[in-house]
Amino acid sequence: MTLETFHAQVAAAAQTSSINQQIAEYISERYREVSFMTASELAHVIGVSQASITRFSVAMGFSGYTDFVRTLQGLVREQWNTPDRAVYVQPEWSAQADLLVAQEIQNLEGLPALVADSHVQEMAKAIAGARRVVLAGARASSTIVPYAAYFLSKVKDGVEIATPNTPLWETFGLNPDPEALVVAWVFPRYPQPLITWLERLRQDNIPIAAFTDRWVSPAVQLADPVVVVPVASASLFDSYAAPFVLINYIIRQVAALRPGLSQRLEALEARDQANHAFWTRQR
Repeated sequence: MTLETFHAQVAAAAQTSSINQQIAEYISERYREVSFMTASELAHVIGVSQASITRFSVAMGFSGYTDFVRTLQGLVREQWNTPDRAVYVQPEWSAQADLLVAQEIQNLEGLPALVADSHVQEMAKAIAGARRVVLAGARASSTIVPYAAYFLSKVKDGVEIATPNTPLWETFGLNPDPEALVVAWVFPRYPQPLITWLERLRQDNIPIAAFTDRWVSPAVQLADPVVVVPVASASLFDSYAAPFVLINYIIRQVAALRPGLSQRLEALEARDQANHAFWTRQR
């Protein structure tokens, strides 16, 4: 769903009753503010019952207000700033079923269908086949990069990290490497330095793959393959449960495509044992 189709559904629901017309007018004019409201708050400011808000949500085609506001949040969250999201620490939000937990449960439940998608298989094959893999991100989107690099490097060589203010970020692409693949995480609020960096690499015909949250993301025009994986937004900061699980799954798929995996893992384990890498209980 796009913001345009959302507004079209609001307009259609407005035709069903005078109360729905009143609700629709408020939502159309203040949809950004509505994305932070509970059903009771929205009912109060409009001057209707909470049941009317629920019926309006159903008239729009949603299962209820939670479904309605979750969809709206997904459409407008790149417009949010951090002070806006302070509403999620208010008692009105903590008193009801937590939207963050509900979003993450829904996101994780959608992973079986996602991992069966051809884009995920293409991503695994691209990573497995690249001699050099540069993992990139900026701001919050970069938090997945160290996790991915740590485990991916256990199953293949040539894994590097490029984030703002690192040497590789500044120098990568000066001498284009045809065997290199950039894998970027591009999530809201889409960091402009990351987009600019990827655009420059794209102009130099450097292969880019990307994880992002929707098909209208700026990453879609810059990368191939692209894997769309949802993030949860109903909190002070975005939550990345599904992207973390997905990259773990993809690393497993990459491992299955790599020859000599067992020997590599045995060698790594032997090195860890020799270096006393892990705590053990003294007997």
